Amino acid sequence: MRLALLVLLPVVAIAKPGFAGPRSTVAGGAESIAAPRTRAPRDVPAAKLEQPQGLVAWKRALAAAKAGKATRPLRVSYVGDSLTADDQITHALREKLVDLLGSGGPGFLWAVPPHPYCQHRAAARVASGGWRAYGISTVPAPDRLLGLGGSAESDGGGTIRYVAKTAVTTLDLHYLAQPRGGAIEIFADGKELATVQTAAETKQAAFAQLAITDGAKKLELRARGKVRLFGASLEAQTGAVVDNLGVVNATAKQLANHNMPEHWQKQLAHRDADLVVIMLGTNEAEWLAPRGAGMAEHERLFGELLTSVRAANPDGSCLVVSPLDQLAYTEEGMPPRESIPAMVEAQHRAATAAGCAFWDTYQWMGGKGASRGWYKRGLVVKDFQHPTTAGAQMIATALYEGLVAP
Repeated sequence: MRLALLVLLPVVAIAKPGFAGPRSTVAGGAESIAAPRTRAPRDVPAAKLEQPQGLVAWKRALAAAKAGKATRPLRVSYVGDSLTADDQITHALREKLVDLLGSGGPGFLWAVPPHPYCQHRAAARVASGGWRAYGISTVPAPDRLLGLGGSAESDGGGTIRYVAKTAVTTLDLHYLAQPRGGAIEIFADGKELATVQTAAETKQAAFAQLAITDGAKKLELRARGKVRLFGASLEAQTGAVVDNLGVVNATAKQLANHNMPEHWQKQLAHRDADLVVIMLGTNEAEWLAPRGAGMAEHERLFGELLTSVRAANPDGSCLVVSPLDQLAYTEEGMPPRESIPAMVEAQHRAATAAGCAFWDTYQWMGGKGASRGWYKRGLVVKDFQHPTTAGAQMIATALYEGLVAP
């Protein structure tokens, strides 16, 4: 097994009650229990992606990948909240792109999930040892350096193990270089590849890129001493990759306040995705009024987030996926949330200003009160917010069709 190692140091350097997983306590004490599962309808209307100029770079990269001219995997980095944190929407999209282009590997994986219910279905991950986990919606790091949304820190050592479903040929380690930093030993299929020293005069995000020319499925990171890991990107030479960067309870405000914006932006820039998807608003919709200072602040923060995405990926594409329809299920009669259409309009304006494409999933699924019908069809769970497996597949199918359309 031959190895190439490049270490880069390019970066200078709490949660509301909500949906926690497939079966969990949600706001108001109700238990989220999936409606009877059904298969996603066969004839799913494709996503109507507005502002297609925001997808020019994506279309170009997709064409190169389909023509066999790509020199690396086609990358999608999907930023979201609990609607994507379980990796159902993102994995369904991943599988469709893999069917088209082949597997590019699992992509980015956090060292330790920033929330217990964050998942990744293209790889298994096991952490052992004394890791302290930080996340944008749980316990923020005191220095606000959280990589792409979460980090794991150990003072006395620990181990992170990844098992990818398909062999990968590159590992890109995301970590913090810092005073009195320890070491990270890296193994592939049981063979020692390299040791990365993390000591530095000042704190700064760093990356160690390893080429595993023989390929491997089992990767292991062993920390010695004081080590902070953000995660690792596992990829093959070509194919398709979808990073699941969804965090349960995440909001645009938490991304701004709990993760240093410049740090997050440069982490995203290093990932160099062909398409960054932003799908946030599920949580904010529960407490924001349709009009007023709160919604205005959301539009401002959302706009600043998109500006960071554009600055991180000036040669890439970006897409905003709007919030789904919601019912205020704790109120009598369970009326549709009035905040949703206002939030869709606010995010649309922000996307237009930033030059990002936009998908109005609110109208696509049927508009005001549509989640009631989705529940009856087994497409959302009992909180009338989170899609079931069938609903996630339907959303991913529509998005895929919109993204690959000529």
